[in-house]
Amino acid sequence: MTTVPPDNPGLGSTPPGLPPGTLAAWESFCPPVRTELVASQEPGTRARSSARALFRRISMRHSGHTSEPSKTGAPDAGGKMSASPRVLVILPGHLGDLIVATPALAWLRANLGDATITVLAGPWGQDVADHCPHVDAVEICRFPAFDRTTAPSLPTGQGGRAKRIYISGKGVGLGFHITLPAPVARIRDLTTHAIRMWRADRLLRLTADRLRGRFDAAIIGSTDFGWGAALVALAGIPVRVGTATPDATAFLTHTVPIDHVPIGAWTRGLPRRNTAAVLLDLIDVSTAALRPVSLSSAVRMPTARKWRDAPSSELRLRYDPSTAEVAEADRAWSTINRHLEIPPPEANSSGTSLSEAHLHQRQGGGAVEVPHPSRENAIQELVVLHPVPGAAVKRWSPDRWATVIDRIHATYPARVILTGTASDRPEIEAIIRACTAPVRPLSFAGTVRFGALGAILPRARLVMGPDSGAIHLAAALRVPTLRLFGPTDAAVWGAWTGIDPLPIPPTGRLLRDIQDVPVVHVSSARACAPCHRLSLPPRDQWPSDASFNQESRDRAGSVGTSTARSTPPSSTYPCMDAISVEAVMRGFDALWRATDDTTNKNASANQRDEASPE
Repeated sequence: MTTVPPDNPGLGSTPPGLPPGTLAAWESFCPPVRTELVASQEPGTRARSSARALFRRISMRHSGHTSEPSKTGAPDAGGKMSASPRVLVILPGHLGDLIVATPALAWLRANLGDATITVLAGPWGQDVADHCPHVDAVEICRFPAFDRTTAPSLPTGQGGRAKRIYISGKGVGLGFHITLPAPVARIRDLTTHAIRMWRADRLLRLTADRLRGRFDAAIIGSTDFGWGAALVALAGIPVRVGTATPDATAFLTHTVPIDHVPIGAWTRGLPRRNTAAVLLDLIDVSTAALRPVSLSSAVRMPTARKWRDAPSSELRLRYDPSTAEVAEADRAWSTINRHLEIPPPEANSSGTSLSEAHLHQRQGGGAVEVPHPSRENAIQELVVLHPVPGAAVKRWSPDRWATVIDRIHATYPARVILTGTASDRPEIEAIIRACTAPVRPLSFAGTVRFGALGAILPRARLVMGPDSGAIHLAAALRVPTLRLFGPTDAAVWGAWTGIDPLPIPPTGRLLRDIQDVPVVHVSSARACAPCHRLSLPPRDQWPSDASFNQESRDRAGSVGTSTARSTPPSSTYPCMDAISVEAVMRGFDALWRATDDTTNKNASANQRDEASPE
């Protein structure tokens, strides 16, 4: 068995059963990931697994199910379905996740006609569901494991060693480290998990009571969400559709197979499925299950189709800002426009505001006059940077963003503005302070709501940032995007091209999404990326940072760092550190040229021919 080198204290040996490619990348894994993998073999974690299994059995007892999944795929609850199906779609994710789900919601409406579609979302994703025209109602649930107000806990490490645990005052910004003996830390760990499970079980029963008797079918719109599957079973919903994962299968009547992609760079050539494609498969399965019941009624249903046979116009991402949000965007724009050489938001000759005109143009309309800032008039183009993602592990160094901004201002006829929430302001201000060029970026952080941001982004020539909800919002509005990927998978969460399955696109390569909009992905070159883990603690809360010296980084395959700035702050993860300024600028240049008026738009057909699997 391969062991961790001596300069990695406290992390022990590699756990058994790892794929060879993952084993070869062991030294490049972050300490929390290595600790998590080692801890998965320890008694404490086995106890948590046993508790998890107990929770599963309790849920089954509540819902009246056995441990065996349905063999026939038929509804196993006795209620009679309504003439028009009442469908519950559970979407526990955040804003970007729900935008990726909009093609599935549109396809559900196209195939089930006048069915009543209700989305059960977290308060963090409600905005997108509210803006989807295919949704009849939205209900809220604070789903366990998706609530970012609860900080991730560190897994227990090797038995017999002291544990380093971070304790912080939430909202105060104070913190300190204490050392606990391993047995005490293990008791703390088990107690924490027991409390969380009790809360999850209580929420499960209360939410099931609220849903019981109201729906004919439920679709679990997350690829690994056993709690949601248990919820709809406990609520007695007859048709329950989701992905075939160990925690969910026993609660479902219909499943879609899904392959687990191992972590690490060695997997990049393996075909994997974009999340939008998996959700569309769930809709096809749901439609097949519900149509016989629906067709037996007097309701006329559309002809059943498979999503792979549908035109791309029916499968696009979608987000429609409201009239009030367009007006909010125009008001906010007027406060910052005086700093930019970009046309102000007055109405054009048809009486349409610039925000409305740009939205109309991005969404395929051509009848509205759009005073677009053209290169012929030498007016600055707008480049939007949304630098702060929802998950801390996806952050890129503020110093490096500053270097990128300086180079854009020095090289291109563009002006950069930074967008984000009010809580993102400290990091955005740090980026602005780190800029050294005479032309400074402007901050739009905290000035508008998410929907109004959707009315501002179509003004931009392109939008860039780490994988986040704002990047998916730009894609839904047909704005070209430059996306950075570290722990997340560019094939799974990147541009929705309609090609399924698809390996991770080569970093820096120009793609075109399903709406023929140019996209560039810049993925980390570290041997451990992607690891598919977003709930890791911030870097300053790692159980041990001693193992991560510069030599370890070099061995792990960093693609280089910028010499124009100091070492990236310790708060960024190594997979994001491994993305260089040079790689981002190459991607930016490719996207800039692709959005030029003289660009050959025939690249779309070439992309699909090259990317289609053999």
